[in-house]
Amino acid sequence: MRKRDVAVLLAAMVGAVVLSGCSSSVPAANSLPDGQYSGQSEADTDGAYGVVDFTVSGGTVTAASFVVYDEDGTPHDESYGLGSDGKPVDETFYQRAQNALAAEKQYVAEFEESGDQRQVESIAGASLSYRMFRAAIDAAIADDSQ
Repeated sequence: MRKRDVAVLLAAMVGAVVLSGCSSSVPAANSLPDGQYSGQSEADTDGAYGVVDFTVSGGTVTAASFVVYDEDGTPHDESYGLGSDGKPVDETFYQRAQNALAAEKQYVAEFEESGDQRQVESIAGASLSYRMFRAAIDAAIADDSQ
């Protein structure tokens, strides 16, 4: 074999190992027994954490919600990024905050549609919210299996 062929083969093998490590051993939410589930992600470096609640009925996620909270328990909502005067303290931060909120709503919609948290796609600019969303669902499922 030529060096280039060996390098390509080696890269393919490494890629296969890396990608196989990405699959989640956590089952899809819609495979859970009927019931209500709740989970919380670990806090990020700023102390923010995500909380998810969802209901499974007949193999379908019938309702879901997801909220990110600041360390002090303040929820990220439509006023996230606004000052006490109701105006953005920093326009760039406010826009990013509102984009993250929109992405979080999209995560919930995709989750309700598919019933499988593994089918929810990460949205650029909201990857931290995505990780919290997935971690909170995984925590809810893990709590149920114990």
